[in-house]
Amino acid sequence: MPNAEEVARQIAVHEAVCAERWKQTNARLSRIEAVLAVIVLLLLIGEGSVIDVLKRVLGG
Repeated sequence: MPNAEEVARQIAVHEAVCAERWKQTNARLSRIEAVLAVIVLLLLIGEGSVIDVLKRVLGG
């Protein structure tokens, strides 16, 4: 049966591993958010964009 120091060490290792995984996850999410932002921007201002469709629909 592990003693208190061993359990504390295991918890510390676990927390360090989890912190590193979260750092990697946050980096991936940031990249995904950037790609999505570019896609939205292209949909709004690109050729055949939402703005052009709205102008045609509204008679502009």
